[in-house]
Amino acid sequence: MLALLIGSADMNCYAQSVRNLLPDHFGIQYAGSIGWVSVGAGYDLFRSRIRIGLQYGYVPEDLGGELHILSASVYYQPLKIKVSRTVAIHPLDIGIKAAYHFGDQFYLNWPERFPRGYYWWKSALRLHLATESSVTFELKNTGAVKTVTGYIDLNTNDLYLVSYILNPTVLTITDIVKIGGGIRIRF
Repeated sequence: MLALLIGSADMNCYAQSVRNLLPDHFGIQYAGSIGWVSVGAGYDLFRSRIRIGLQYGYVPEDLGGELHILSASVYYQPLKIKVSRTVAIHPLDIGIKAAYHFGDQFYLNWPERFPRGYYWWKSALRLHLATESSVTFELKNTGAVKTVTGYIDLNTNDLYLVSYILNPTVLTITDIVKIGGGIRIRF
């Protein structure tokens, strides 16, 4: 029975489902808590109101120690301002990120040499609150590329935020907010 269903299936159906799995956008970012440079891909959902993504970030040895970071993000776009037929500004997208740092020096569970509960955070995992402001250029009749977006990302993570709340006279907002910038290409 299964062989009959597979044999009689329309092959266009398979091609459509594979095409839907391909990411909607690819991007590259400089800084912003997920590496000196990071690359990634993602999907636009709910008429581009929600954007999800996965990025791999890298920090070279000479810029702070070799780091490899995997980041997942979700952003909500509450406002889109059309400046012209081909240009739109997104003044403040709101997001959350989780960044996992690879390496023997990072822990999801602290080694036994540390007393239980001594550190409340997990050094391998950072949770971020983030905002993004961007300008999107729609490319008409240019083939596969639909839009190019330039953006600025501001974020802070759980450890920085708690440290700031517990030490407001020592730390400033500029100590805990990190900035990154990038380009996203939508297909």
